[in-house]
Amino acid sequence: MIQSYESLQKDLGIQPDIAVLFDVGWFAERAPEVQQRILAGARRREFRKGQPIYRAGDGADGLYGLIDGVIEITVPGDDGVEIQIHRADTGFWIGDLALFAEEPRLVSVTAVSDISTLFVPQSFMRDLIKNDMGMLREFYALTHRNFATAFRLLANLSVSQSERRLGLRLLHYSELSTEPDGWLSLSQEDLARLIAVSLPTLQRILRRFVEDGLVEIGYRRLRVLDHPALAARCRD
Repeated sequence: MIQSYESLQKDLGIQPDIAVLFDVGWFAERAPEVQQRILAGARRREFRKGQPIYRAGDGADGLYGLIDGVIEITVPGDDGVEIQIHRADTGFWIGDLALFAEEPRLVSVTAVSDISTLFVPQSFMRDLIKNDMGMLREFYALTHRNFATAFRLLANLSVSQSERRLGLRLLHYSELSTEPDGWLSLSQEDLARLIAVSLPTLQRILRRFVEDGLVEIGYRRLRVLDHPALAARCRD
C-alpha cells in the first residue's frame, strides 16, 4: 500500500519543509512507492555556512538532497587549487557517483549558506538495491541527470565569447531556480569565477544586459527579465 505524503510525514517524523523535495528535482520525478522506500531510511542533516558536506578524496557515505539553502561544487585542479564549477539549491541531489563505484569523492561540496539536507546512507541504499534491483535504475537516473548538468556546464564554458558564456549560464541557472520571483542568489564575484572571466569583464557585460532590459541586479543576487531575448542574444 502506497502512503500519502501526509501519512509518510507522520510515520517517519518528516518535517513539513521537506515537501519541497516532492515538487522539484530527481526525487520529485520518482514514483510514490520509490519515494516511500527512500524516505524510510533517510534522515535530516544540517550544515552551517562554509561547512563542507564532503571533500574530494573522501570516501562515499551516502546521498544528499538539498531541502533549503545553497551549495557550491568545486573540483581540485592539477595545481591543487579548487575550481568552482557549479552552484545548486533546493531539490538538487548529489553524492551518487562515488557510491556504487566504491571510489573516493571526485568533487567537494560546501554549504554557501546554512542548509538542510535529506541524507540517505550508503548502507541503506545498498540494501534497497539488494532487495529490488529495479532501485538501481532509480538511482542511476540521478547519475544521468547530474552528468547531463555537468556536460551542459562544460559545453557552455567552452564558448569563447564571454557575453554568450554569461548569458548561457544565467539561462541555465534560471531554469534550475525554484524561486517564484526568479531571483538567483549569486554574487558577481562567484559568477565571474563560474564562467572564468575577470570581475571587471563580468560587470561590463552585466551593465549591457541591464541597459538592454535582459537582467536585473540586486544585492548579491540577480535575475533574468527577458529569457527569449537573452537566448536570442546568445545565438547572435
